[in-house]
Amino acid sequence: MKLVHISDIHLNEAPILGLDPVANFKRCLAYVEAHDADAERIVITGDLTHHGGEESYRLLVDILAGSSLQDKLAPRLLIGNHDHRETFVSVFPSTHRDPNGFVQWTEETPAGVFVYMDTVDQGRHGGRYCETRMAWLAGVLDDARSRGVRAYMFMHHNPVRVHVANADIIGIINERELQGLLESYNDVIAHMFFGHCHYSLSGSVAGISYSAPRSTNHPCWPDFSGMINRMGHGELAPNYNVCFLRDDSIVVHTIDFLDAEKVQWVVDTDDDLAEMKV
Repeated sequence: MKLVHISDIHLNEAPILGLDPVANFKRCLAYVEAHDADAERIVITGDLTHHGGEESYRLLVDILAGSSLQDKLAPRLLIGNHDHRETFVSVFPSTHRDPNGFVQWTEETPAGVFVYMDTVDQGRHGGRYCETRMAWLAGVLDDARSRGVRAYMFMHHNPVRVHVANADIIGIINERELQGLLESYNDVIAHMFFGHCHYSLSGSVAGISYSAPRSTNHPCWPDFSGMINRMGHGELAPNYNVCFLRDDSIVVHTIDFLDAEKVQWVVDTDDDLAEMKV
């Protein structure tokens, strides 16, 4: 199964750090349309807007409506710390919610069950996955285990410390409790996808692999100095991830879509192949 994972689009009418989030997201979608429209799912893991305003969500509606991907793939939308849960739902009324009103649900796919999680602690940049949400998740994973189905987790906040102070301070506050739950289901969970940090990440926690793309607008530079109040940004390449999910493997590619014009393609002839072997 082919999956496109996008995160942190931060739609806003005004530039952010000198960059245009609307233009950059449109360019991202255009590249996906041209090169990855054969994907079976597109998931955007939060920070859909920069300020959580209704006008920004309506702008997202318009952008998606103007994309050929909307009819074919209908991108799955998660919320992040820059979003506002109730405002988002008011503009996207068909959004799935759990019985307690959190924006989280499951979806059966050819690869297994996709689990879309709501890690937002409304009004705070740090995330929280409370006992109520963990109970919902445990029920979902119990069901997957009973059916022998692999589960793929999607969330906004990083569920593990990434050794960058300004990211870790706004990660999931109760990450140890969440990690304890995840570890008890690491025979079921195949992979975790998140965003929030604005740089490419991969690794594992609680015996579960994970990956994250950069923001489509303002990627950050990972800083290991330990300074909480320092953030690195600049003319860095935004990206999205293309993921191939199989029973025996998970492969994640980062696509720096604004750098596509720099690529030079060579089509090998027999002579070219012979030369390459020398």
